[in-house]
Amino acid sequence: MTSAPVHAADTRERILEAATRLFTERGFARVTVRDITSDAKANLAAVSYHFGDKLGLYERVLEIGLRSAQQMNTETILPREGHTPEECLRHYVREYLPRIVRSDDRGWIFQLLKHEMSNPTAVARSYVRGAIMPGIEFLTGVVGDLLGEASTPERVRRCTTSIQAQCLFFLPDPFKSMVMPDFQPSTDEAIREMADHIAEFSLAGIRAIAAQRRGPRVRPR
Repeated sequence: MTSAPVHAADTRERILEAATRLFTERGFARVTVRDITSDAKANLAAVSYHFGDKLGLYERVLEIGLRSAQQMNTETILPREGHTPEECLRHYVREYLPRIVRSDDRGWIFQLLKHEMSNPTAVARSYVRGAIMPGIEFLTGVVGDLLGEASTPERVRRCTTSIQAQCLFFLPDPFKSMVMPDFQPSTDEAIREMADHIAEFSLAGIRAIAAQRRGPRVRPR
């Protein structure tokens, strides 16, 4: 009596797994429903039955990615009360960089976001709001604290962007691997060393800006 529902759930899961893998590899626009069902060994109509259409399936994939990203946010964000700005920045980079470098069970979302950055879909804005902005807002506040009296919105924005860009540079990329084959950290020790370098390099740069460009204090919210 329960074989049909169990079979349907299995088909749905196979489609979701195939869609996650193919969307991550190619992006939304370059994957067809036929590609997904062929990979999942499912009927072409199964996507409509379980998810409505291709966009509905993609939204479901991003929902899973959103939960993963929100969990990562809890791991990378230290409470600013009770911790120094330096501690917050170091912790952020040390927890964030391994997610970027590794293609583990959560790292796939960064590969998917690379496609979104070059060719945004209709659901990109909601994902950015729920998954990316909490980390950016946290880092913005930390940078503002580090700049102190030299803090202005433009300086905070530039410093925050610089920290993020250093981490995102290590997203796996075949072309970059050809240009710089020995640069990508692969071991836990190498990733930790690179994270410490990014943190200390960023702290030194922020301190230099704070020392040279003191102006009216404008704290980011």
